[in-house]
Amino acid sequence: MKQILLTLLVAVFFTTARAQYFPIDTARLNNAYEALLLNPQSYDRQMEFFEAFPNNWYEYYGTYRYCDKKDYDLSMYDIASEHVRALENCTVINDTLFSNRLIALSVGATIDADAPNYLLMLLHSFMNRKSDVLVYSLSKIAKGHQMQFWQFYWSCITDSDDKRGEFKKLYLKYRKKYPEMMKRMAVAFENFHNGVDFISTFNNVMKGR
Repeated sequence: MKQILLTLLVAVFFTTARAQYFPIDTARLNNAYEALLLNPQSYDRQMEFFEAFPNNWYEYYGTYRYCDKKDYDLSMYDIASEHVRALENCTVINDTLFSNRLIALSVGATIDADAPNYLLMLLHSFMNRKSDVLVYSLSKIAKGHQMQFWQFYWSCITDSDDKRGEFKKLYLKYRKKYPEMMKRMAVAFENFHNGVDFISTFNNVMKGR
């Protein structure tokens, strides 16, 4: 009996550890991705990949983050850019549904190299193409979460003329329709554009103090 209990405890421990590394069903996600590659225009395969993809920042970062610990499985980290590219190409997804997913992925996010940057590039790409839908979806969430979204959206470790131009374009386009949200966006831009480091850099600096 004791042996059985010990075996169960060990199984639970390794299952929990695995879940900490990958908070989603990565087998389903990878299978959906492989199937999508074989038929990229398939409605069902795009939907399956979209549904298997991480739902929020914590799932996304937990799935695709880099970790230098010994024996850490970097297979998802290595394929992150391909998965994000595949997500962007899921054109059958309703624009509102896609916008909501992007918002959920962005709220709470922090800028860093690799997976966070891939997400940020996707976000700007979608905003440039579907800003009316994305900004409308943003207007429906709490003001604090709007601020979290814009903080990530404008996070940049250097001064960027392109980002300044994009900010001006969005502000002028939506300041009358969404005046309060544009004020929050302006505050986020002022503080996060050329105002943050990669979070990994920041953490390393703080460790050395």
